Amino acid sequence: MKTITIDDNPAILVLMRFILNKIDPEGSHFFADNAAEGLEIIENQGIRIVFLDIEMPDLTGEDAARLLNKRYGMIDLIFITGHSEYALIGHQLHCAAFVTKPFGEKDITEALKYLRLPAEPEKALVIRCSEPFGAFYNGEPLQFERGLTGELLAYLVYKNGAIATNGELVGIFWEGNPEKQERLRKHIKDLRDRFEERGIGEALVKKRGSIGLNMKKLTLEGTPSELPEQFGWFV
Repeated sequence: MKTITIDDNPAILVLMRFILNKIDPEGSHFFADNAAEGLEIIENQGIRIVFLDIEMPDLTGEDAARLLNKRYGMIDLIFITGHSEYALIGHQLHCAAFVTKPFGEKDITEALKYLRLPAEPEKALVIRCSEPFGAFYNGEPLQFERGLTGELLAYLVYKNGAIATNGELVGIFWEGNPEKQERLRKHIKDLRDRFEERGIGEALVKKRGSIGLNMKKLTLEGTPSELPEQFGWFV
């Protein structure tokens, strides 16, 4: 299980670290003392279980919850607060559970029973289309050896299962310069190698002179139509 706790009270973060490491010692648990930092960690780590304080300076937990629901949709929010009157807000924001301070291990264990989504994604490969674009394997960011490989993957996501020819890709990335064919092949190899290392090679559809994605082998967050504006493609 991968979680994050966002609370501006250091004592709460210490308590949550103790509780979560006890009830889920094999999990990955992150902690942030403000909403802005927490949102960044969620984006970078692909976290889908969020313990969130409501009353925080700057960006409140309520505002952060609205942003998370809008950006991801598929996310489990668990509000932690010392004010029971916020339960209605939690209901309006479709929170999975509501924990009132002070709390203990039993309260957190009970809250986790109400998760609406699986603790791990059903498909190991998750693609985030919203900015910044990201690819995650079992919740961990997918890293490539070549910088443009991530953008290549993004374009294949934009194609939404349709095959892209090498000529089309050279046109998108290098304005059709035929001298870039060899560079493209290196990026395709980088993409294929990273997928095969993780046992998800079947998510790629590779044909002579073309490549695409098997969209049934991945989970999309957001819509591919967002990608051209994000990367500045002329399509």
